Amino acid sequence: MNQQLPLFTLPVLAIILLGSGCSTVPQSESVSTQDQAMIPPNQPMIMVEMQESGEASHTQKIPLAAAPTLQAAVERSKANERFDRFHIAVSRLPQHPGLPPQKLVSKYDHRNKQIPFEYDYQLNAGDRIVIVKDPSDTMDDLLGTIVGPMRMAAGREPINRSPF
Repeated sequence: MNQQLPLFTLPVLAIILLGSGCSTVPQSESVSTQDQAMIPPNQPMIMVEMQESGEASHTQKIPLAAAPTLQAAVERSKANERFDRFHIAVSRLPQHPGLPPQKLVSKYDHRNKQIPFEYDYQLNAGDRIVIVKDPSDTMDDLLGTIVGPMRMAAGREPINRSPF
C-alpha cells in the first residue's frame, strides 16, 4: 500500500512555518535597537552616559527591568566592551524635593571585568549612570607604586585618580 501526500502539502507547511514566526536567521543589531525604540512609554528607565576625553559623550536609555543592578547596566550598555578601564558612579534623584542628587561612587575591577559585589548597587528608576574612560594602562599599574607617591609628593594628582 503506497500512500502519497497531496501535492499542496509542501506549500501549506511552508506557509505555516513562515507564519508562525519561527526564524533561523539571526537578528541584526538594528533590530535590537528598533526593539529598544518600541519600549512602552510608562516603563521605568535608567540613563547610562559614557564619557571619553576629547569625544562627545554617548547616552543610552535602558529599561530598569533589563538592568536592575550596576553590573547589569554596564553589560547592557556594553561599556565593558567599549572601554578597557573606566570609573563609574550613579547619580540618584533625591527622595525629597529640593535636596541635591545623591552620588554613589562605585569601582570597576578591570582585571576581573566586573564590579565588586560591595559596589554593585541596586538601581532605581531615574538613576543616571556616568561612566568615564580611565586613560591609564598596564604600564601605569606597574610604575604606579613607584611613580604615584613621587607624583603626590610633588603636589600632582595620581594618574588613575577617579573623576568623581
